[in-house]
Amino acid sequence: MRIHGRNFIWLIPLALLLTFPLWRQPLAAFLSPRGGYDPSLALNRQESQDFTMNRVRITQSHNGQKTLDLTAVRALTGKTSDEFEMEDVNATITSKEGEQTHVTAREGLFDKGSSLLILKDDVVIKKPGDNYEIYTELLHYNDKTKIANCPGPTRLIGETVSIKGGSLEYNLLSNSYDIGGRVYCTLTDFVRP
Repeated sequence: MRIHGRNFIWLIPLALLLTFPLWRQPLAAFLSPRGGYDPSLALNRQESQDFTMNRVRITQSHNGQKTLDLTAVRALTGKTSDEFEMEDVNATITSKEGEQTHVTAREGLFDKGSSLLILKDDVVIKKPGDNYEIYTELLHYNDKTKIANCPGPTRLIGETVSIKGGSLEYNLLSNSYDIGGRVYCTLTDFVRP
């Protein structure tokens, strides 16, 4: 029997097919991925929305009235999807009567779920209507309860008054202050009753 070149080419696939059980296992071992695969890793993967934005503005309203207006040079996602970490923050808090309070800080955290704003590092609070400024390192403001709390040392400086205290709490609804710790007060132009 004489084999021609064209017939010989058909013998190669036939030989591969007949010898498949011999070379299948080594080829499968060679082609399998290294390091293994753990299906539980794919199930535990939580979807996250990580972002960083420059020049951000966040506005919050209640009953159609703007109550909080935040601007920041930079904002990023926090520990939860409702939190925003901010840098170089300017905030404007508006009362029911429309009176505005301006706050600046180097860092901030805003939780939109609880309406909690935390500002820290060189916090300056300016209330143009009452003509005074407050200086502190940490401020917690709850937009739902309208209470601002400065848990650390705080200075309030106005035209005729200078007050230093260990803490300060301000209620925007009742327009009242509670200064805690050791309080030092200096009054100018004070007239005894």
